[in-house]
Amino acid sequence: MDLLQGDLPERTSIRGWTVLLLNRLHYSTVVLASFGFGLFLPFLQEDLGLSYLQIGLLQAVAWGTSAVCLVPFSVLLARFNPNYRVLVGLALMTPCLFTQGLAGGFWTLLASRFFMVLTQAGMTPARPLLLRWWVVPRQYSNVTAVGLSLHSTFMAAALTFSPVIIVILNSWRLAYFLQAGLMGCHFMIWAVLTWKSPRSIEESAGSATRDDPSRSNQRDEANGRTPSLAAALVRYPHAWLLGVVMLCLSASWTTVLTFLPIILETDRGVSISAGSILFGFLYYVLIPGGSLGSWFFNHITNRRVMVMLPALLNVVSTLGALLAGNELVVAVALSGMGLAWAFVPAMEILPFEFPEIRTREVSVIAGLVQTFGAIGFGGGPVLAGALAETTGSLVTGVLVVGGLTGLAVLAAAALPSRFRGRLV
Repeated sequence: MDLLQGDLPERTSIRGWTVLLLNRLHYSTVVLASFGFGLFLPFLQEDLGLSYLQIGLLQAVAWGTSAVCLVPFSVLLARFNPNYRVLVGLALMTPCLFTQGLAGGFWTLLASRFFMVLTQAGMTPARPLLLRWWVVPRQYSNVTAVGLSLHSTFMAAALTFSPVIIVILNSWRLAYFLQAGLMGCHFMIWAVLTWKSPRSIEESAGSATRDDPSRSNQRDEANGRTPSLAAALVRYPHAWLLGVVMLCLSASWTTVLTFLPIILETDRGVSISAGSILFGFLYYVLIPGGSLGSWFFNHITNRRVMVMLPALLNVVSTLGALLAGNELVVAVALSGMGLAWAFVPAMEILPFEFPEIRTREVSVIAGLVQTFGAIGFGGGPVLAGALAETTGSLVTGVLVVGGLTGLAVLAAAALPSRFRGRLV
């Protein structure tokens, strides 16, 4: 897909940057409600009397709903204006977060988390459409890389200070209300930013017919000539390979995050408090390192190599963190695991290079890749725990999951070195 029109602007507007980075913060807030759920557990369990099974179900509904709904929603909702799509999502998500703070028992909490993630599943695959709408194509990698750094900064700060805030407030409910208030602010800012939004960059430049043919697509769809969006899942098999890579990255990340503190304490003599500090390296390295994603995309033109690098780094770092004999090596290994995610923005925009692909199809492929990520986040710890129960060794279970992430290397090796499409 060549974007060769001279009418395209040279740089993304400040408004465009703000829209995309705010969209990233929407995602960060929802992820905090999932990844940071463990921070609330001691308070929730004491107040609501939750069983361990109920706790597991509360986490499972977050990843399970995403895994089931991302692809169908990306197909069904891809035809709608992404600006309004996110606006509606924010309007629905704010009360979902607020309701979690009001929950008087397990079922209310479960239902509110389910609807929160269901809403997120409708919003998240819209990111490629927002890129196409607001960002100059040659700056896709820059915007997504800065977004990753912003996400890492937000998550590192939130995970560090949330327990302190909950203790100071003496209420986990107020912590949820703060998140709901933050999302409500997002809604109002988004409404102002996107109110009477201009036409997308391609339409404004008069390039829609050739590049992302929104006008020609509409004409073809009316005449019945355009293939269905779901068919993109078959016509672009490389998307499944990218999904496998994302599956491995997410499975290793969440498995290590779940079980390494126990392994460090029982097998390495490292206290839980010291282990928690070490886990900060997963995010801290991405604050400055997120911008590397743009460099990777622009300078490593061999796409097979570009995807294989994080796959290799992830395998080596995961196994290194599990087998490390001292805290310094663990910190270095965890930094490597975090750095592997600096490649994720590059992989997110790689489908734009698939030959003759439409932006709406990129949105569908984004939903597929994110589905693999959700399966990895939810399934990695489950597989490691099951293997640990079977073998009687937690280290063995986590090592097997870490070794299986080598599948990402094989998936990356199956990618072509270059695609026929091109972004400029």
